[in-house]
Amino acid sequence: MQNEVSMLMLEADPQNATSIYNLHKDAKDKLNKSSMKDAKSLTQTYTSNTSLVAILIATITFAAAFTLPGGYSSDAGNLGFPIMARKFVFQSFLIADTLAMCSSLVVAFICIIARWEDLQFLLHYRSFTKKLMWFAYMATTVAFATGLYTVLAPRLLWLAIGICLLSVLLPAITKVIGEWPVLKLRFRLGKTYNSDLLDMV
Repeated sequence: MQNEVSMLMLEADPQNATSIYNLHKDAKDKLNKSSMKDAKSLTQTYTSNTSLVAILIATITFAAAFTLPGGYSSDAGNLGFPIMARKFVFQSFLIADTLAMCSSLVVAFICIIARWEDLQFLLHYRSFTKKLMWFAYMATTVAFATGLYTVLAPRLLWLAIGICLLSVLLPAITKVIGEWPVLKLRFRLGKTYNSDLLDMV
């Protein structure tokens, strides 16, 4: 639209081409600055919320690593060694807990070093941290489920399985509830749907 207006003004007064070009450039610069200001404001709000959740997950998973399910051995040969260490489910707990802690710490660190001046960086930053936080969330639920399964399975297998199923379903339910408006839009638009438009959401 701006280009069409510029062409009409140029046809009306060809000698005033330089001032028309400058007018068009000024309008474009103002629009870019306004968009950048809005993006920075939204991203700063997103950063404060995301870093808070990331630090919370890192704290929980760090504490879980030193309060291991099943406790530690007091035998002379294995003093201080985790009692459940040789069980596959316990090893899964340790891996999931470590992944959750590391990914949440990466998100918290990115929030600290984020460069607000680069719009392309902001777009990439928000997309990347959202994916990494989602991964940390899933890893935390897996660590929770496997940790309880390790302790409960020998005596209460039905309860251990129920907790695992609930923990596995929780991220999927959260995803559906959180993206329900987007899913409805995707269903309505069909093949014309373009996810790139929602990168900043």
